[in-house]
Amino acid sequence: MDALPEILRRSTLPYVFSAIILVPFFIIGCQPGTDSTAKKPVFPDSTTHYQIDAQIRPDSGQFDVAIDMRFVPKASTDTLRFLLHDAFKLEELTGPVVGDYSTSPWRFGGEDTVHTKVVSIPLSDTMTPSDQVSISWKYAGHLQNNQIPNIGGAVVTTHWTELPLEAMWVPVHASLSSRFTFDATVDLPKNYEVASIGVLQKMDGDWNIQSSVPGPDVPLIISDKMQTQKYTDGEVPLTVYHGGAPDSLISFVAERSQQILNRYARRFQGGSDTDALRITLAPVERATPSSYARTGLIALRHDIKPDTSLFGLIAHEAAHLWWTDSVNPMSRHNFLNESFAEYESWLALRKIYDDTIFQKRIEEARKNAQKAPSFDEWQPRFDGALSYNKGPLLLHQLHQRIGEANYQSFLRSLQQKDVGTIGDMIATLEEVTNPETATWFRKKL
Repeated sequence: MDALPEILRRSTLPYVFSAIILVPFFIIGCQPGTDSTAKKPVFPDSTTHYQIDAQIRPDSGQFDVAIDMRFVPKASTDTLRFLLHDAFKLEELTGPVVGDYSTSPWRFGGEDTVHTKVVSIPLSDTMTPSDQVSISWKYAGHLQNNQIPNIGGAVVTTHWTELPLEAMWVPVHASLSSRFTFDATVDLPKNYEVASIGVLQKMDGDWNIQSSVPGPDVPLIISDKMQTQKYTDGEVPLTVYHGGAPDSLISFVAERSQQILNRYARRFQGGSDTDALRITLAPVERATPSSYARTGLIALRHDIKPDTSLFGLIAHEAAHLWWTDSVNPMSRHNFLNESFAEYESWLALRKIYDDTIFQKRIEEARKNAQKAPSFDEWQPRFDGALSYNKGPLLLHQLHQRIGEANYQSFLRSLQQKDVGTIGDMIATLEEVTNPETATWFRKKL
């Protein structure tokens, strides 16, 4: 039976550059759904791991958080940098090699990013890749919906709080490749429910959330109006979490998701198997109208009609369960994430619907990519034209040039090798096809 590979190693949300990169130790494991009898993941000592204890009050936006972090630097360094929301005041920041700390605005794309700060931590000793670093944080504050940075798909309201970007409530390394496993205990008012990734358990009024697959954040969807609908007839059982969505929308999402997942499971390789997927339908507008994917989770944005646009959106986000391989997603290497996911959504539309809508997507992308520069000239402001338009168009041209069999071999080789840079992608293409095709494609980029 085809199953959904569960490794989701990068969100569709952007992150920030840093010279400090921490090693993500990958653990492949199965992520079951909510189950009070589920076994706890085992976390090896070498894992980049966060132990989190938080109290969150959605009605007031109050956060009280304590986190113990454990990680190993990828390169020798005497300074660590993290991102944290401005609404939170640091009460404690300690560790065996932690000195003082300072804060400064986070500059993203050349501009200060409102409500987000960089926490710089000088270390008393230089840390090397053979050293394990431990840091403990305590911070608290009120997070309001009008304080959400525009780069994320978050929302903080009384009845639906969604925190997909880790800098919103968990300090994130100012690094693009840092991922971690986690064990989080979240204290919520008793009438609130949670959707997240990994193993969910409700114990003594608290929610315990664990992930043994390294990811970029601890996503939380919290609501006192949460409704769930399970679909267990397909090869990949689904649970839809919503706040009162129409039955027609829920059925559309579930049925079309099954079609898409079945297709992708046959086309792609890589990752481990999972037997469940969670899909959330936000009943409120987020700070930005984005949708995103995480390990075993797809979060869809508010108020989309059940039509081909929604199908394409689901197909794109579902593709990220495979196409999340860029080691540096906030760079030209975002091609490995968004361009492959977008092109696969076009192919899924053609398969399930017809060629007309496929050709329409191609024409729209050509129009949007007319002034797009080379991927070598990538900047945040160009990413829409490059990663979502020029990139999938180039993949379509490659697909036409080498044919379906070779294109399939190319996709599977990228998955098997866990390719994360454009250079390695071109080398893989040359192995699968020939030097002439690789050179042609490189010049197209």
